Amino acid sequence: MAQPFVIDLRGKDLVNHPERLSNQWQMKFGELLSAEEMQAITDKNFQKVPGFWNSDAYDGEKLPGTGYATYYIKVLVDKDGPQLAINPSITSTAYKLFINGIVFGEIGKVGVSKEEAEPNYIKKIYKLPENTEELDIVLHVSNFHYRKGGMGRAPIIGSYEALIDNRSKKIAVLFFLMGSIFFMGLYHVGISLFHRRDKLAIYFSLVCFLTILRSLSVDEYLLIEYLKFPWWLSTKVELVSFFLILGFTIQFIYHMFPSFIPKFFTTLPYYLAVGASIVTAILPMLYSSYLVPVMQITTFLTGVGLLFFIAKESLKGDKEVLIALIGFIFLFGVSAVEIMVHRLQLVGDLVFAFGIFIYLFSHVVIMGLRFNTTFEKNEELGEALQSANKELEAKVLARTKQLDIKNKELIKGNEELKRTNEEKNGLIHIVAHDLKSPLSNNIGLIQLMRMDKDVSAEQLIYLNHLEKSNNQGMSLINDLLVLYNLETQKEINIKPIEVQPYFSEVLKKYTGMASQKQIELREKIDTEEGAFYTDKSLLNRILDNLISNAIKFSHPNTSVTVKASLKNNKLKISVADKGTGILEEEQHKIFKKFQKMSNKPTGNESSSGLGLSIVKELVERLQGEVSFRSYPGKGSTFYVDLPNLKNS
Repeated sequence: MAQPFVIDLRGKDLVNHPERLSNQWQMKFGELLSAEEMQAITDKNFQKVPGFWNSDAYDGEKLPGTGYATYYIKVLVDKDGPQLAINPSITSTAYKLFINGIVFGEIGKVGVSKEEAEPNYIKKIYKLPENTEELDIVLHVSNFHYRKGGMGRAPIIGSYEALIDNRSKKIAVLFFLMGSIFFMGLYHVGISLFHRRDKLAIYFSLVCFLTILRSLSVDEYLLIEYLKFPWWLSTKVELVSFFLILGFTIQFIYHMFPSFIPKFFTTLPYYLAVGASIVTAILPMLYSSYLVPVMQITTFLTGVGLLFFIAKESLKGDKEVLIALIGFIFLFGVSAVEIMVHRLQLVGDLVFAFGIFIYLFSHVVIMGLRFNTTFEKNEELGEALQSANKELEAKVLARTKQLDIKNKELIKGNEELKRTNEEKNGLIHIVAHDLKSPLSNNIGLIQLMRMDKDVSAEQLIYLNHLEKSNNQGMSLINDLLVLYNLETQKEINIKPIEVQPYFSEVLKKYTGMASQKQIELREKIDTEEGAFYTDKSLLNRILDNLISNAIKFSHPNTSVTVKASLKNNKLKISVADKGTGILEEEQHKIFKKFQKMSNKPTGNESSSGLGLSIVKELVERLQGEVSFRSYPGKGSTFYVDLPNLKNS
């Protein structure tokens, strides 16, 4: 058995089996000494390597994580053996190597204060002196940037070719594993781009890329050696990737099996992992490194819980869950090894990379099974869809034939209706013309009879009734002829009018009608622009209907007010009376044809029920709008807005 600070490697096959210098090394904390000075110390202190100086008591006291120390060990080798070399491994967080009093190399910068020391992690292999039997190995170690200090890994001695070959093989395997994981992650990035709602693929790809970063920032520390990352950045990547692998892995497992993994169980570890990552990114490494044991415990407890849920579900015999159980057992195992590597200084090497590769590959198999199942279902649905499409095409074809028949019948019916409507309009026109002539003759005869001096008072009354009846008939015939002309006349005749003189001329025609009922006819014309372009004949009929209606339904000794204003290229007209008004329940039918209202003309005048419907059609023909407000017993106001048709 090896003695403290002496390791005998004589007779060992160091070509095929390099040896780790795991032993009790002599250590002096707080001083940087030579081999001779270490040998001269009478009260020697020893520490287990691999190990950290703040893990065990030193001289009866617990050491802090920060500080500096000297490690010393004597190694006995065969004098005539092969060319030997030493790989000092990684110390926390800087070292300087002496062999037989000669400086062989320094990683980082060893210092006695934080200001002097510079941390770094790089693995180097140094050739040992030849033709010597004793190697006095001294390592000056300092740490002011991490929570643990000392020799966390034991140096390795072996033949130079073996150490170089072993490291090259490890790096080659690591790159193979990382390349495989990278393409797995890249594939699932592609899936997430086309299925953005599929969180499973997103979390899987994140775990893959974080695993790559984690593997490149530990063991061989390739981020520092090949990509020239500074120590603090590489170490932050190491911790943040470790924390986030936990967070995104549990989210991935939950979305993989949401039916039996409780959401509450994954929520707390996820937010702990994200929070620890944010804190690590912000704080210096010395402080954020204290989060590592907290997250290691969280990882272990979460792993136990997930293993329980998956193992319990696997008892049902589901193929996917069984594959997931195998993969998670590997993941749980490598996580435990990873924790022990950091806490117990065990040798991990590529265990984490291998384990998580197998775990990720197991989920690739599961997702492949799911995609295959989905593909088979899609094929079945596709065949069913083709069958349904054929049936639908047949139904559509039959239905199209029926619709063609119905459409032909409808076209024939429309043509018959159009012909009937034309015949009806023609009949109305003929009847109206045929009735207009005898009614005109009747009115003329009545006027002649009234001039006869022998007509009695009683006969005169009868003649007045006859004249009134004939006038009502003439009014109805004139409205029917207007409707006929509206339906047959397609074009309008646009000409300019001068608003002020036009309205004055129009209102003169109704002075006599208004004075017979003692009604005051008021005029308010406001125009700031020149000529207004519209169809004058159509506008005449609009005003004729509105003004005559206002006089008919106004009480004697009241007024009818006609307003007109030409502003912003628009003519606004209003005709207001103080007559009987329109009942609220009847106002909805005011613009419909042949509608009889409860309100009657105040002077027993005739009303055909067509006037306001004609107004609406004429206003729309002129591209305008008509509206009204009416209050029963207080009167009505009709509003007409007409655009200028100059450029129409």
